[in-house]
Amino acid sequence: MTAQTEIGTLAVKVGEISGQLRELIHQQNNMAMKLDGLTERMLTSPTRADFEKLEQRVEALEAERHRNDGVRGFVLGVMRSPVAAWAVAAGAALFAAFKGDVLK
Repeated sequence: MTAQTEIGTLAVKVGEISGQLRELIHQQNNMAMKLDGLTERMLTSPTRADFEKLEQRVEALEAERHRNDGVRGFVLGVMRSPVAAWAVAAGAALFAAFKGDVLK
């Protein structure tokens, strides 16, 4: 082989190596961009502590709703009761009697 062909072969090999190096750098930059995106999503995503706080809030709201439902059920039960209606009517009659000076 002559020196000229050896230099040409070396130049081709250097070009190939340079191209492969550029491709590796490109792949590394793409991977870094993907990891940056994943890191940002991970840092802004809810944590276990956030979920625990939400769970406590939901439990408190459910307990309050159950209490309200219980009170509402009791009041509706009393209001639908004929005995309660008679007691209210008797109380109103007594109040009217004392207020209207019917009974002294």
